Amino acid sequence: MGVDETDRALLNRLRENGRMSYVDLAGEVGVSERTVRTRMRKLEEGTIQRYTIIERGIGLSALVRIKLGPGTEVGTLAGEIGTWSGVLTCYEVGGGLDCDLLLVVAVDDTQSLRELLDRIWLTAPEAAVVETHTTLVIEQY
Repeated sequence: MGVDETDRALLNRLRENGRMSYVDLAGEVGVSERTVRTRMRKLEEGTIQRYTIIERGIGLSALVRIKLGPGTEVGTLAGEIGTWSGVLTCYEVGGGLDCDLLLVVAVDDTQSLRELLDRIWLTAPEAAVVETHTTLVIEQY
């Protein structure tokens, strides 16, 4: 699905306030409420993956870099990990990070993070995960 200027404007407003009403979106973008409804339905079918919240000062956020072994089916493993509780986003990356997957995670505490890391190692096929590196998020701006 192609995303045009109006779609991008809607997405930008939703990034700022995911709870904005269709009436308010229409007013800010300069289109009718009906247009917003139609566009949103199409965006939710293809572009918008999910709606979520990001808390500040609650729980623990981290970036987890995963290096995979040769021959590992990246898409299958990433697709599974991306559905786990606590994993906000799972990116397949290249260039400079010395990893194949980059996870953005939000968990309750260090014990929950430990359980998530263990699950990565225990779920992956043998030799699929070579190493993981975890970076704790101190502050979000």
